[in-house]
Amino acid sequence: MAIVVVVLGAYTRLVDAGLGCPDWPTCYGHLWVPTSEADIARANEAFEHAPVETDKTWPEQIHRIFASSLGVMILAIFALATRARIQRARPWKATTVLLSLLVLGTILRIIIGHAFDFPLLALAAGYFGWLAWLAKREPSSPEPYKLVALLAGLVILQGWFGMWTVTLNLWPQVVTVHLLGGFTTLSLLWLVFQRTSGWKWQADTESRPQIARLKPLMWLFFALVVVQIALGGWTTSNYAALACPDFPTCHAEWWPHADFKQGFNVLQHVGPNYLGGQLDNYARTAIHLSHRIGALLVLLSGLVLIFRLFLSKQAILQRYAGVISAVLAAQIALGITNVMAGLPLAVAVAHNAGGAVLLLCIITLLQRTHHYLGETQQENSDV
Repeated sequence: MAIVVVVLGAYTRLVDAGLGCPDWPTCYGHLWVPTSEADIARANEAFEHAPVETDKTWPEQIHRIFASSLGVMILAIFALATRARIQRARPWKATTVLLSLLVLGTILRIIIGHAFDFPLLALAAGYFGWLAWLAKREPSSPEPYKLVALLAGLVILQGWFGMWTVTLNLWPQVVTVHLLGGFTTLSLLWLVFQRTSGWKWQADTESRPQIARLKPLMWLFFALVVVQIALGGWTTSNYAALACPDFPTCHAEWWPHADFKQGFNVLQHVGPNYLGGQLDNYARTAIHLSHRIGALLVLLSGLVLIFRLFLSKQAILQRYAGVISAVLAAQIALGITNVMAGLPLAVAVAHNAGGAVLLLCIITLLQRTHHYLGETQQENSDV
């Protein structure tokens, strides 16, 4: 479901349907979309600044429905994790109460309007602060309760950013954070799945030093992938994907004129409609160039990691090297195709999904490595 939501989010952005429904959580006052001529006429009268475009209302509302369904599923997972925690007689009440206040605050925000935004953010700060304290106070446990609690809070926060995406007229900062939140939700769900499935490597103390030396390189690759995803979000939210129409050069130059100061000005005014973007081409060129440089750094660090994994002569690590090689090659090919072919919709959506898959690959590798090193360290302590 999370993968579907991420892909639908990319599709919605790419077909310029982010404001397909100018209100939230309804769409022109409807739970679905206005379909009859009478409904459309009333909607156009109520929202004169945003007349109904049926080819844009349905992608936006479908995305909302899937995202809301995902939120309900995650809250159900939290309920199951809480039940397991109660059975083990471990503290759970404060977390559940705070999360319930977040849900109630979201309902009040819908009723009261933007005047409740600051109390809502204060509630979120309190909830995530409590989780940080809980993580520091309590040792790790087999059941991923704290991870699920973090996921439950995050998905509510994602709903708010989905709302602000609409109410703030696609403000690039909000759109980018919303995209990163979607990738984070998917990643945390994947981690919960890994933890509850019990998948792990067989502990082999002889291989521990070699794998431990690879861990910093894995973290570097992970960090660069996250930064590159953020740059991709900033690129798409500022409509800079085609700012450089050629490859490998940009406007037939290796380093064209670019306005990095304006391109990465995060103090843009809230208020104008950012559909189609507000930046000039020099600023968009700076964003596009940064995304290309990020892709180069991801490629170089990925190649080093892949080479080191192959040299390890560990069959499991070599399999991971093969998977990362395939995903990385596909991502580079899709990115180049986006530029050369003028951003075909299917290719652009696939490129977004490929970024998510690459992120999940390195998260899996890090999770397995962390568990493996922890087990072998425990074995050494036992000895």
